[in-house]
Amino acid sequence: MGLRKHLTLGDLLIIGVAGSIGGAVFYGAQKAAAEAGPAGILAYALAPVLYFFIALTYIDLAMDYPEAGGPSRFAIYSHGQATNIINSVADLIWYLFIPPLEAYVFVALVVSEFYPGVINPATGNLTLIGGLIALALIMIMVPLNYYGIEVFTVSNKVVGSMKFALYAIMAIVFALTALKFNPYVLKNLTNYGGFMPYGVTGLFAAMPIAMFSFGGARTIPDFAEEIKGKRSIVPGLILTVVGQGVIYVTFAALFVLSVDWGVFHIRPGDWSSFLNISRNPYYYLAAAYKLPYMYILPMLYLILALFMVGYVYMGAGTRVMLAMARSKYVAGKIGEIHPRYAIPYWALIIFGLIGAAISFLFAPVPGLYGIVSDTTAAGYIGFAVNPIAMMVLRKQGASKYQVPAGWFVSATAFAISSLIVFWNGWPAVPYAVLLMTVVAVILAIIYRVKEGWLEATWYIGWIAFETLMAYIGSDGALNIIPFTWATAITAIISLAVFYPLGIILGLRQRNFEVHIKDLGGV
Repeated sequence: MGLRKHLTLGDLLIIGVAGSIGGAVFYGAQKAAAEAGPAGILAYALAPVLYFFIALTYIDLAMDYPEAGGPSRFAIYSHGQATNIINSVADLIWYLFIPPLEAYVFVALVVSEFYPGVINPATGNLTLIGGLIALALIMIMVPLNYYGIEVFTVSNKVVGSMKFALYAIMAIVFALTALKFNPYVLKNLTNYGGFMPYGVTGLFAAMPIAMFSFGGARTIPDFAEEIKGKRSIVPGLILTVVGQGVIYVTFAALFVLSVDWGVFHIRPGDWSSFLNISRNPYYYLAAAYKLPYMYILPMLYLILALFMVGYVYMGAGTRVMLAMARSKYVAGKIGEIHPRYAIPYWALIIFGLIGAAISFLFAPVPGLYGIVSDTTAAGYIGFAVNPIAMMVLRKQGASKYQVPAGWFVSATAFAISSLIVFWNGWPAVPYAVLLMTVVAVILAIIYRVKEGWLEATWYIGWIAFETLMAYIGSDGALNIIPFTWATAITAIISLAVFYPLGIILGLRQRNFEVHIKDLGGV
């Protein structure tokens, strides 16, 4: 029994554009503005351009290996098990934390408006009650994935259509409201230090939250095995990145234009103070302007976003667990497909239970943005393998579909992933690396992963290098190297040392000839 091929190009766009965008349209825009001022808009404009190169590597690999959880399998074909177990654990961490993150946002920005007891007013963290609500929300997402790809698709179409409508309504309403009521509307773009008050450093500091927002595009290759025609992957990924870019840039601009300094009691130009505002900023504007729709529209959106983003990421994360079962990093039972609903049901149940536990256990952990940074660091550590896997498989003659300018695309995608990991800074990088290491080592011992450790030395070395740079860089514990120099060093060493080393070591073995058998005829 295998997965059913049911998804069309339209379904992919709903998954990628509506399903993968959640509360980040609000808290992401707020964080970017706090780091870069109005240049946060530029960060969101640059992010899809940068992510486009990563998307091209997914297209190249997914067209040859259209598997469930494909990005968590590609490295096994190029470098063997050791590299792949690290990469797949990083991917799994990315997916495991997104549904709890959306549950956190829902409790913090919606439930707390009606029942303040879910939030600790001193820290802004979830209380015991808030954690229990977040746990329950995660478990509600499980049935929407359990009853098969058909039910999943119908749910996406209904909720996704409502989200698309809300994007348009909010964009028009928020823009008109800012123009009519906000005396600072256009001044915010040019006054108070100008468009880039914190310079290039501020712009780069805003890039991790912007790139986190675009990471949802990888859900498309994770569902590749269930796509009716695999050629839909190409326009699906490209249009997803473009669509996400339009939405995020729009809402980043709306946030900047909507900032009424008097309403927030913040000195004009003190953008960094928005890091201290835990409520949705639009709620303050609703109260000050006496406009209920400024309160209702964001809240309605967050309700829809919670469930859609939650169950889409849960579905994609379940496919990652299926991929890990096929690679023999977890119990084979996890890879079983339901005979009626054609989904990896044990993977779904286990994913839901772990996600619920994370929602509850991480409730006291301070900082929404800290969780985002840790998740982004882990995600891009996982993403970084694929550009190198792409070039190894090309040189070994294993690639039939090849995107143009492969060397340039691959090198650029690897450099971008390296910089995004570094820009997440300290302590996000070591936290992510520590969690990855513990899980990967435990699984490697239990499931006796002995193959490919020499081929993995470049990856382990690169992760150690990223951790070192985060430690000694301007945002690190030591603050030895200025930000600009540390950024340049990270990019140059990654490209000059680890990129070619990864390709050279990958060429030692023709791993794709061995591990294509893991699929058992899929």
